[in-house]
Parts: sequence; structure tokens; C-alpha cells
Amino acid sequence: MDCKVGFIGFGLIAGSIAHALKESGNNYNIIATSRRLEPVYKAKEDGVVDDRFANCDFIILCTPVITMNDYLKQLKDIVKSGCIITDVGSVKTSIHNTVKELDMENVFIGGHPMAGSELTGYANSSSAIMKNARYVITPTSKTTNEQLERFKAL
Repeated sequence: MDCKVGFIGFGLIAGSIAHALKESGNNYNIIATSRRLEPVYKAKEDGVVDDRFANCDFIILCTPVITMNDYLKQLKDIVKSGCIITDVGSVKTSIHNTVKELDMENVFIGGHPMAGSELTGYANSSSAIMKNARYVITPTSKTTNEQLERFKAL
């Protein structure tokens, strides 16, 4: 898979997913932004983050659930055609309601990795956190089979 994956929020789970993607042997271009930019700078230094946040094939919301709705509103009119937006939040009702209200069901697939650590932040991220972890997927009524297969491949 050769694609660009953007992360909004870059702590333990985002960093762990990014490490796993980089170590997969596939060609992933990782882009990240975060409320605190120190983790993004450290990830660039580590060679985990590559580029600026633009033209992503996937965007993964890794922020507190309470802020995800605001990010969806900001992303609505700027995502490129074919981009899939997902999240890693443990609560799905509010984000799926917002996705429906914003008419974004055709670009959103909810998700939640059953992974984590007692530690927090990018500094504690590792691909090992994602290894053999279950990943709950909550597609919308407008998710296509092709989108679901692309998401699973990621």
C-alpha cells in the first residue's frame, strides 16, 4: 500500500499506529498535527512523520472524543476525494451523530483499537502496542465495501 496517512493528535495510540505502519514494509507517508507540537517534532526526528498534512488518503482522529466533532467540522470541506476519516475514540454515538449531521457518512469509518498502556504520550508509543490487538470497526450506513477493504488493509 502506498498512501498518505494523517493523524490529528499524536500521543500514545497515534504514535503506536504510526510506528506500526512505518514498520509494516509498506510505503506509508505519515503526516501529523497536534495541539502540542513537541510530539510531532519528536516523531519527525525519529523518522516516523514525513511530511505536511495535505492530500491524505486516511485521516485518523486521535484526540479526546470531546474534540473530535470540532475536527470533523473543520475537515468536512477540505478532505480530498476518496479520503477515509476514522477515529480511535472509545465512545461512538456522539461522533457518528456528528458524521450524520455533517453528511460525512460516505467518508467516515469509526474505529477503536483495543490497545493501550498505563503510560501516555508519543514518547511511550511503540508498534508493539498494536501487535495482535483487536480493532473494532464501526462503519456507517454509507460505507462501501471498497472503503471497508481499504480500511482493513491499512
